[in-house]
Amino acid sequence: MTYFSSAVSSARSTQIEWPPLKLYIRETGRQSFPVSDLVYMQAVANYSWLNWMDGRRMLMPRTLKYYTPKLPSEWFIRLHRNCVVNRRYVERLERTETGGLVHLTTGDVLPVSRRRWSTVRRQLIGNLSHLN
Repeated sequence: MTYFSSAVSSARSTQIEWPPLKLYIRETGRQSFPVSDLVYMQAVANYSWLNWMDGRRMLMPRTLKYYTPKLPSEWFIRLHRNCVVNRRYVERLERTETGGLVHLTTGDVLPVSRRRWSTVRRQLIGNLSHLN
């Protein structure tokens, strides 16, 4: 059952400046990345996968707890204990027996924990104009 779809292009057109993420990459050194291009982050033990709009994936040696305070809370929402998503890239939300799923504009599908389902749904529906 699909709950809503969003008009993502309108959400991205009203970008607010936020300090870029400064990350150290072994091959190139310290670089800055725009927070608005970060689609989602997933935790694996003490590492985090950062997934970007252009398809890049970076494995960083820090936890989500380290990165979350560096992100604007009005843009990012925690779906699961190991996943934080940029709500600007959420296309639709779907309810399942085991919790829920978030479908992103990049084609990725991320799980939502049962405990966070109602909070995630409320926050995403409040920001999006469409409700199916």
